[in-house]
Amino acid sequence: MIVEKLLLHVLIVLTPILIVHFFFDETKSKSSPVVLAALHIMAAMLCMGFSYQEFGLHWDLRYVPMVLAFLYGGPKAGWAVCIAIFIMRTFIGGEHLFIAYASITVSAIISYLFARYNKQINSKWKRVRFVIFVAFFPTIIKLGLTFLLLVDNKDLYSHYFETIYYVGIYAITLAIAMVFGALLLEEMNEKKKMKEEMYHSEKLNTIGELAASIAHEVRNPLTVVKGFFQLMEKEETGKKKDYYTISLGELHRAEEIISDYLNFAKPQFKHIEKVEISQLTREMIHFLTPYAIKGNVDLSLDRSVEAFVRTDRNQLKQALINLIKNAIEATPPKGKVTVSIQKNNEKIQVTIRDTGKGMTTEQLNRIGKLFYSTKEKGTGLGMMVSLRIIEEIGGSLTLTSEIGVGTVSVVILPSMQKEQQHI
Repeated sequence: MIVEKLLLHVLIVLTPILIVHFFFDETKSKSSPVVLAALHIMAAMLCMGFSYQEFGLHWDLRYVPMVLAFLYGGPKAGWAVCIAIFIMRTFIGGEHLFIAYASITVSAIISYLFARYNKQINSKWKRVRFVIFVAFFPTIIKLGLTFLLLVDNKDLYSHYFETIYYVGIYAITLAIAMVFGALLLEEMNEKKKMKEEMYHSEKLNTIGELAASIAHEVRNPLTVVKGFFQLMEKEETGKKKDYYTISLGELHRAEEIISDYLNFAKPQFKHIEKVEISQLTREMIHFLTPYAIKGNVDLSLDRSVEAFVRTDRNQLKQALINLIKNAIEATPPKGKVTVSIQKNNEKIQVTIRDTGKGMTTEQLNRIGKLFYSTKEKGTGLGMMVSLRIIEEIGGSLTLTSEIGVGTVSVVILPSMQKEQQHI
């Protein structure tokens, strides 16, 4: 009987995720996380409504929607499901109500504490394994409560094997529900990310073509104006000379912005060569150290390994300099910016970590978009250029941030194989 009941609960638990997956487009609807949380609440309440009672306990999968809500929906969704479970359990009533409250509270706190760690895991399958690990806690709680009640009633030895059977079936179905639920939610997140990347890529291509055509047209008259200003500056003295110097400085800044536009539109990989990433990083740190000292920021290379990438040295250097410079500018005086290099199979990982003020999730989502910058006079072009160059090389850029802690930029680059290094 318990097997049929728990299998029904597996279906109840997976239904809300399938509904959101098929009927809601997360790239367009901001309400889908709220809908998912509401459906998780319904699933938890239905599980409790169709629970199986044995040994004075209710056997159901109420914890699965709550754990998934914490791990994938965030603290608000998780606590909303937890409160709904409390209300439903109070409505059901019966014996051992306070024990039920205790088990719900412990499971919720454990899920909440592990939710932050789950977001830091990059691998999909590692996250799924982590979900299975978290699923064992409700099983352990259920096992402990069952033995506690049987010892209290002095029925432990007469129901020993039956207890093991019930807890075993419960653990297996709980794990199955958790795994399938996690896989469906991972699939949803991947689908959402893929759609966003496709949309972003199409948008970048359109902007790039437009930027290139405009930049070329604007650069020609700017060059002429700059030339005449330089001639007039040589002939003038006094205050007028200062005005010309300021004007030339602003023209130079305009030229730099136009160059960034052109580089963003189509990065020029003129000289492809074998680049040793550790050596390049040391050069960049040496180059940017005076800039860091000016802001009283400690810039250092934490660790490095010998690794090679095949690309245009200057373009890669520009991309990484932009990222390190952003980290320095975001870091307050006496803060730290550390760069580390690791090699993992066929990939090179360059990690830039700062102790700045950090960014919100909304700010992180807007990073790399045109005209968006966290700096007062920023255009957002530097980050866009870096992102474009890294993508052209065949790499990727991932940013994680926490308010008051800082930001971590992780650049993944394709590594040259040993046989390629000798070509």
